[in-house]
Amino acid sequence: MSTIMFVGITILVFLGYFSVCSCYKILAVLPFPSKSHYAIPDPLLVRLAELGHHVTVYSPYPKKDIIPNYKDIDIEPCFRRPSKMLTIDFMSSVGSSAFTNLLLLARVTPKFEQIGKCEPLLELLNSDEKYDVFITENFSTDVLSLFAAKFQIPLISVIPNVMFPYLSSRMGNPDNPAYVPQPGSEFTAKMTFLNRVENTILYISMILVRKYYIWKIDEVSIRSVFESAPPIEDMVRNTSLLFIGTNPAINYPPVPLVPGVVDIGGIHIASAKPLLQNIEKFINESKHGVVYFCMGSLLRGETFPPEKREAFLYAFSKIPQRVLWKWEGDVLPGKSDNIMISKWMPQRDILAHPNVKLFISHGGLLGTSEAVYEGVPVLGIPIFGDQRTNIKSLEANGAGELLDYNEISKEVVLEKIQRLLNDPKYKENAKLLSDRYRDRPMSPLDTAVYWTEYVIRHKGAPHLRTAAADMPWYQYLLLDVIAFIVAVLVAGLLIIYYTTKFILRAIYGLICGGGAKKGSSKSDKKKRN
Repeated sequence: MSTIMFVGITILVFLGYFSVCSCYKILAVLPFPSKSHYAIPDPLLVRLAELGHHVTVYSPYPKKDIIPNYKDIDIEPCFRRPSKMLTIDFMSSVGSSAFTNLLLLARVTPKFEQIGKCEPLLELLNSDEKYDVFITENFSTDVLSLFAAKFQIPLISVIPNVMFPYLSSRMGNPDNPAYVPQPGSEFTAKMTFLNRVENTILYISMILVRKYYIWKIDEVSIRSVFESAPPIEDMVRNTSLLFIGTNPAINYPPVPLVPGVVDIGGIHIASAKPLLQNIEKFINESKHGVVYFCMGSLLRGETFPPEKREAFLYAFSKIPQRVLWKWEGDVLPGKSDNIMISKWMPQRDILAHPNVKLFISHGGLLGTSEAVYEGVPVLGIPIFGDQRTNIKSLEANGAGELLDYNEISKEVVLEKIQRLLNDPKYKENAKLLSDRYRDRPMSPLDTAVYWTEYVIRHKGAPHLRTAAADMPWYQYLLLDVIAFIVAVLVAGLLIIYYTTKFILRAIYGLICGGGAKKGSSKSDKKKRN
C-alpha cells in the first residue's frame, strides 16, 4: 500500500512540476549589424533557452556552440554594414551634433527592402509557426513589429541605449524635455533656458523625423510586399514591454519609468574570465598601471587620421603607464615600447583587472557600463549617437572627462590623461559610482527573464502601459483642458464685466434720471408763479 501511495505522490509531483514550468516558444529577430546592439538581448535569449523555453533567433551573429533549445538562423548576408561607415572621421562628421545624429539614425536603420529580400525572414513571414512572444532590438527598426503583428503575439523591444522620445510615447512613459536630456545632446539635469529650448526642439524633431520620414518610407516598402499589413503606428502600439540598457547611477538625470519600461543596464556584464597569458603578463608587470584604449566594435581605431593618431602616441610616450590599444591594423606606426596592440581584446576582463587605471573610449553605453561596474575612470571621445550623453553623465558624476574629437592635439590629450591618472578624485568618484551601479534588488538578467515570462503569462500585460499611450498629443499635453479652462475663465470674466456694466448703468440711470425730474418740476413751479 505504501508503495502505491509513494508512486501516486511521485506522479502528482511530476505532473505538478510540468503544469507550473510551462515552456514558451520565443521568436527574436535582431538584424542591426552591430555587435554592441546584439550584446543586450543576447544574454536574455540564452538564459531563456537554459530555462527550457524554445528560442529561435534570426541575427547576423550566430552562435559557434550549440545551445539546447536555442535555434540560430544566420541573416548576416542580408545586413552587411558598408565599410565607409566604419571610419572615425566619417562617423564624427555625420554625428557631430544631436540634429545630424537624426539623419545618421535614418541612414543606418535596416530598411524593409533588406528584410523583403532576405530569404530566411521571408520564409518566417510566410510560415505558420506558433510563437508566444516576439523580441527585437529596437534602435530604429519599427518595421520589425510586423512579425509580432503577423503571429499575433506580444512585442518586447530591447533598447541598447538611453530611450528615444518616440519610444516613450508607445508606453505612455513621461519624457519631459524640460528635465530629460535627449539622446545625442550634451545636456545634463541643469539646463539653462536656451538649453531647454534646444532640447525641446530636438525632442520634437526626433518624433517628427520618425513619424513623417522613417515611417513613411517603411510604409511604402511594407505595402509593396504585404498589402494587408497594419500601419506601423498601430503595430508599435502592440508593444508590451521596453527593456532599456540604462541604470540611474550613470544615466543622469534618471527618467521616471512606467511598469512596462524596465531598466536592465549591465545585463551584458558577465563574470570576468581569466585573461590571455600575454595580456595578463603585460598588465601585471606594469608598475604604474595600465591604460586601456578602445573605440568599440563599430568604429575602427586604425581609421584615426594621422595627426590624431600621433597625438595619442605622443601622450602615451610621456606617461609611465603601459597602454593596451585595440588597433585593427597589422602595424601601428610610431608605437612606443609601452604600447601593446591587438585587433581584438577581452574588454570586460581587462577592465576587471585592478591594475587598469584609465579607460579611453568612444563613450558607448556598453563599455561605459563595464567601466562604471569596475570603478575605472573614463576619458570619452564621443563620435555619434548617445555617446556624448553618456560621457556628460560621467562628467556630472566626477568619474570621467569628455575629449572633443575636433580638439584632439598632443597637448590636450596628454593634459587630460595625466589629470585623470594623477588626480585621486576621479578614482574615488568612479568607486562610488560603481557601488551605486551594483546595488539593485535583482540582477539585470534575472529582472529581464522575470518580466519576459510575466508578459507571456499575462497575454501581453496591457496593464503595464499608462493610458497616455492611447491619447492624442493635445490631450496628453492637456491643451484641450487648458483651452476649456481659459474659455470658462474668459467667459466668466466677460459675464462679470457686462453684468457689472449693466448694473452700473442702471444705477446711474436711476440716480441721474430721478435728479432731472426733480429739477424740472421746480422750474415749472417758478414759471407758473
